[in-house]
Amino acid sequence: MLTVLASLVLSQGMIRVSVLDVSAPDAIYEDVSRGLAERVSDELLKLGFLSRRADESELPNTGCRVGPCLAAIAQTQKADVLLLLDAVEGDKGQVQVALTAMRGRDGLPLAAGKWNTTAANKADKRLNTFFSTLKKAIAKNVTPPAEDVPRPTP
Repeated sequence: MLTVLASLVLSQGMIRVSVLDVSAPDAIYEDVSRGLAERVSDELLKLGFLSRRADESELPNTGCRVGPCLAAIAQTQKADVLLLLDAVEGDKGQVQVALTAMRGRDGLPLAAGKWNTTAANKADKRLNTFFSTLKKAIAKNVTPPAEDVPRPTP
């Protein structure tokens, strides 16, 4: 059933977003940054994107933060958009989060934003602003791959 649903979604030409946590291991607890990446991915799903968090097992052992490595991840994930999340522990229990979105096929920058939250994921208007900016940039600069565009049946 799940496979049928995934096939139906892909056949409708949805934009695929892969959320990649690039937080430095000594900047924040891994479970906090992973939770933030999952939250961002869930919010993107609610906005109508086919979104998933890239698992650590899918990344090279040395990590991946820039350049050709990101291109390889976008290709293996078949991501139309690669969204990088970089979290750092701040003062008084705050978590500073930077988000950068780029087009998967060529790395064109689409949107960037920052927001502060807590480990409990307190909501912030700046995150919603980022999502609004990202939606506009995707609509303008990203189209689903040709194989995902619905074809008329004869």
